[in-house]
Amino acid sequence: ILSQPAVVSHGVDDGFLSRFIWDGCRDYSAQLSLPAVLDYWNDVNADNARLEMQRNLREGVRMLISYWHPGVCSDNGDRADASCVEKHSAEAGLTLVSLDMHAPMMALVRLPNHISGGKNDTLLKTSTDAKRVQDYLYMNKIEVPIKCIRGVLYARISCHVYNCADEFERLALVALKCHV
Repeated sequence: ILSQPAVVSHGVDDGFLSRFIWDGCRDYSAQLSLPAVLDYWNDVNADNARLEMQRNLREGVRMLISYWHPGVCSDNGDRADASCVEKHSAEAGLTLVSLDMHAPMMALVRLPNHISGGKNDTLLKTSTDAKRVQDYLYMNKIEVPIKCIRGVLYARISCHVYNCADEFERLALVALKCHV
């Protein structure tokens, strides 16, 4: 049985129970901010916010596919058609699963062929390759997990109320410059 807590605070000399109850490092800010958080979600209407996040995520996926895989789901590669992306992105290997099956605010999008280990690349990528790409993006002030699945690299993008199209575009452009 422990006789001393890992963090010693006031009450340490007032008996066994007091020694462990008052650890001196609790942060109650999350509990204290809960009323403000609930007020925010009531004001913006949580259902509408979720729908907007899902629309923004789908637009982000479409944008990344337009930049990273030009010519797929478009005539000239300028802008991927949203309905084509919805229906065929998984079949083309650009997303891991179709957009109607993924998590509501997250998706895996295959990185550009020159770094993803795409169909024409004979070498399978590894978790080490994923870490190198993720570190490159981080050095360019972009925080996005890179996942290696079956030897192919994907960006695991997510979308919340604070994300905007400019962030997806910046990710697309920086990733195109990556040669790690």
